[in-house]
Amino acid sequence: MQDPDDVPGLAHFCEHMLLKGTEPYPEENDFFAYITSHGGTKNASTSANQTNYWFSIGSSHLSGALPRLAAFFHSPLFTESLTKREIYAVDNEHRRNIQNDGRRVYMVDKMLGTPGHPYTRFQTGSVESITEAARKELGVEGVRETRDEGDVDDEQPVWKKTRDRLVEWWKVHYCAGRMTLAILGKESLDELTTSVVSLFSPIKNLGLDPRPVITTPLWGPSEMSSIVYIKTVKDTTALTLKFMLPDQQAHFRSKPARVLAHLVGHEGPGSVCAYLRRKGWVDYRARRIREVLEAFYDYFTLLRSSTLEPYHFDELRRMSAINFRFQEKTQPHTYVGWLARELAGPYPPSQVLSASSLFLDWDEAAVRELLETYVLPEKGRVVLEALEHPDIGKDEWQKERWYGAEYCVRRLDENLLRKPRSPGDNKELYLPGPNLFIPNDLSVEKLDTPTPAPAPACIHHTALSTLWFKKDDRFWVPRASAKIDIRSPLAYGTPRQAVLTRMIADLVEDALSEVAYDAYLAGFNYDITNHKKGIRVSVSGYSDKLDVVAGTVIRYLKDLQVDPKRLEIAKEQVTRLYENHRLGQPSNLSDEYAEWAITQTVWTPADKLPEIPFVISEDVRRHHQEILSKVHVEALVTGNLRAEQAIALVHATEDSLQSRPCLPNERTEDRALVISPELNSSLSYYCQFGEVSDESLRPALALLAHIIRSPAFDQLRTREQLGYVVSSSMWDVVTSMGLSFKIQSTRAPWYLEERVEVFLEQFRDTLAGMSQEDFETEKEGLIVKLLERPKNLYEETLSFWAQIRQGCYDFLRRQKDASTIKVMSLEEVVKTYEIFVCPSTGHTTRKKLSVQLVSQQINEAVPSHENVSILTDESLTAYKSSLACYGAAIPVDSEISRWRTPVERRANL
Repeated sequence: MQDPDDVPGLAHFCEHMLLKGTEPYPEENDFFAYITSHGGTKNASTSANQTNYWFSIGSSHLSGALPRLAAFFHSPLFTESLTKREIYAVDNEHRRNIQNDGRRVYMVDKMLGTPGHPYTRFQTGSVESITEAARKELGVEGVRETRDEGDVDDEQPVWKKTRDRLVEWWKVHYCAGRMTLAILGKESLDELTTSVVSLFSPIKNLGLDPRPVITTPLWGPSEMSSIVYIKTVKDTTALTLKFMLPDQQAHFRSKPARVLAHLVGHEGPGSVCAYLRRKGWVDYRARRIREVLEAFYDYFTLLRSSTLEPYHFDELRRMSAINFRFQEKTQPHTYVGWLARELAGPYPPSQVLSASSLFLDWDEAAVRELLETYVLPEKGRVVLEALEHPDIGKDEWQKERWYGAEYCVRRLDENLLRKPRSPGDNKELYLPGPNLFIPNDLSVEKLDTPTPAPAPACIHHTALSTLWFKKDDRFWVPRASAKIDIRSPLAYGTPRQAVLTRMIADLVEDALSEVAYDAYLAGFNYDITNHKKGIRVSVSGYSDKLDVVAGTVIRYLKDLQVDPKRLEIAKEQVTRLYENHRLGQPSNLSDEYAEWAITQTVWTPADKLPEIPFVISEDVRRHHQEILSKVHVEALVTGNLRAEQAIALVHATEDSLQSRPCLPNERTEDRALVISPELNSSLSYYCQFGEVSDESLRPALALLAHIIRSPAFDQLRTREQLGYVVSSSMWDVVTSMGLSFKIQSTRAPWYLEERVEVFLEQFRDTLAGMSQEDFETEKEGLIVKLLERPKNLYEETLSFWAQIRQGCYDFLRRQKDASTIKVMSLEEVVKTYEIFVCPSTGHTTRKKLSVQLVSQQINEAVPSHENVSILTDESLTAYKSSLACYGAAIPVDSEISRWRTPVERRANL
């Protein structure tokens, strides 16, 4: 919010320019190259009130990364020749989000604040907003599309003037008094302190207020009592009630606003959410806006007149204390990013780590002040988002400048706002009762183990179920996780079966919403997901009562009662989801199309959409019975539980389901297709290498992907400015693997592909000419990443489940790959590159798939190519049927003996 009024987006532009070289390290890609080559990652982001810079790196290389980071803040170059390019980089980022409904709604809501308020500014920035002041001062009209380095550029004065404004702004705002710093390293506190003092002392302190305060209210009387209608790009609906509250940071001990949000946002019995769901009014299409607002206003009246029982705050206090005490480690860059933001708060140093987490003091008066002074119907604003607003006249619509979002502002009905209310008006609304899911037993059964086990063990295997188990021997927290995969050959055989399975999962989730909300508040997370093989139930949280939550979810799945009204709502929601799919980010869509093209069986949203209108409740009931009649259950249980408790959980699942076992040859296994050499269907750009189980090729691909990442980003995004989204990575698709490039741009996709091919051709010489020292550095960086230990139980569980879900059970994959990479030579990597990636040397051996999504703004004709197969949606199915398949993942039974023997031996001791 510190952007100049006439240069919106300057802070974001500063973030971009700051990272492009410093006096001690003038190479513009130096920081990124150093971080990535040593197994790290970095990023930066600018929000309304702060810019955050972070990196992570192998622990032995912090000393090389810190001086590079510090130099950004005391001696950046702001290289004049890069000004234009980075302005367009910011513009690319903005263009990527122009069709993003979240950004569009956010901008409309911002700009409808008090005129001139800093919050109303356009903070992302674009080439127009960042250069507008310079153009006006210089008398230069309009923005010209001159993005390429070779284009004639007669606007140098505009770029220079804009850079001058940037430098002036940086000198004022980037000062020590407004910065916070958090560092995590293996060095001692004394060593880290010495480094910080030495490296960051050159940053000037201008004596500015560390926390700028804006005293102008965001809303005046004309902004309140209003309803804002906003047209969305996707077919989505949302209704939001907003109230302006005073700054809450000074109330960090009692957190009255969060107490109020807890009560109003509750989803259990008696809540507004439960009431609206039962009425079928959650969706804006119900055209029950007045009734929805009435329900909220009635609930506010109920809160004002009710005694707020001590247990409401006590439960928040207890759970916040439990969550704080047993919070698990997270990724280092996530933690230090959070900590740096907390250091900017008005907290005593001794409470920086806990201030935003703990509920300490019950302050009922503060809660009532919010209710009686601020959360009043006449002081609020309602925002309605929808694709269509039939009640709004054509002439009432206005258009927001930066995103082009259409909106309309009306006054709320005075009769609705001033209507007399009493707490008993709606008998279906009442305050939440005590939460019975809050854990009581927080003890941890700690075993004396010299080293943590590297993998789960199979401790139960029958025709009906397989259970993988690992007791926590690394993190020692009272947490546990259970993933229960209920697999059926009838789950995904046809598009109709896929839709029916989706309906079952959604209806169970819907039925659980009231019952399980207390479990969510008590630290449990649950999820019911349909997939190709069946339905997956995931439950995680505190080990005490995990079996109760899991049992509740399984019971609701087994005893599902199909309510025709709820089914119609579920059908509408899934219909919108499938219809909106094509409006997603192009970079994500191209990846999905590539995956569909090389996966044996995939039903796309377009395949499933026609089936939805013909689904009736009896169909879902029948499919529910059929899909659960014969199953195979594959489960993973980890955490602070004993083996017998895990087995009891699986037995309870079997008892609830009452299913017969599938025969081994009835179980479905997914497979990847083998692309024929030089296939080009249409940009995600993918070079297929082979089967992911190939233990010599897989590490070579991983190392190649690691080495190429920084040069590809530097050339295709930083230098050529092809788009904001530019990435390269190793990509596993079912049982196959390859190297993927992804670009989202306003350019024609065939031009993007041409630039990728030019880069790949040039990179062959870069790779072959790499020094042995640089090659060893790259190897070390990747090995550090592969051998990085999981930070918490959740990460460990996900890594195990990925292998179980895929069917490989290769729990030691990362360790094996690291060992292979350690002895790998540069010649092996170059040869792999020449065979599978390089366009010239691999012209007879490489297998390439290019998915090109063409913007409606592109008017060029698709160029023709020799030796290239161009596939359309219509021809893709036929082409896929002509391809061979890679083998399925290793069957379960052949692997179980590897992990079963050690468990049985331990059990017999």
